[in-house]
Amino acid sequence: MTLRSIADGENGRLGFVAAALKAFAFLEDLGFSVVRREPTLLRFESESVFINVYHGRSSYQVGLELGRLQGDELYSLHEVLSGMAPNDLDRARCQTVDPATLVRCLTSIAETVKRNCQLLLVGNDKAFRRLNSVVSPMREATTLQAKFGAILDRADQAWEQKNLSEAASLYERAAPALDETRRRRLEYLHSRAKRP
Repeated sequence: MTLRSIADGENGRLGFVAAALKAFAFLEDLGFSVVRREPTLLRFESESVFINVYHGRSSYQVGLELGRLQGDELYSLHEVLSGMAPNDLDRARCQTVDPATLVRCLTSIAETVKRNCQLLLVGNDKAFRRLNSVVSPMREATTLQAKFGAILDRADQAWEQKNLSEAASLYERAAPALDETRRRRLEYLHSRAKRP
């Protein structure tokens, strides 16, 4: 047996599998079992909910995904904490290649989920609706930024350079993604254009 096979074998990379099983052992009391085990991924399922705990293969990001088995829901750890425990968002970012840090990250994530996400873990409809009500606007904002971000950057630059007709044209093109400040700028530019 080579060192690599020992390091990446049954216990996973950096001991991920053993550490994740230990950190998330509380899931067993909630009716979860491990249905998939890989060197960098564990999938837990109950009758209605799934949880993927992972250690990114190339990013080394430690994370979690959660959703209901019946449906197309998939929420990242950041999204889950945004909806259920916004004060614990700092626990959503962990990236490591150190075994001891990996254990600390997994333990911290598991404790946070256990403390704040009990209703999600049991598949409570109201909790999932609440989570979705927080996550949907975040996802929409991300989509709008991806779609209109470059136009908004050019519009802001035109505004700063006092090229007001170009700024107005660009802000109009990016209208669905305008925040309050940019909306006021566009209103100002429209009112300015109406003056004789």
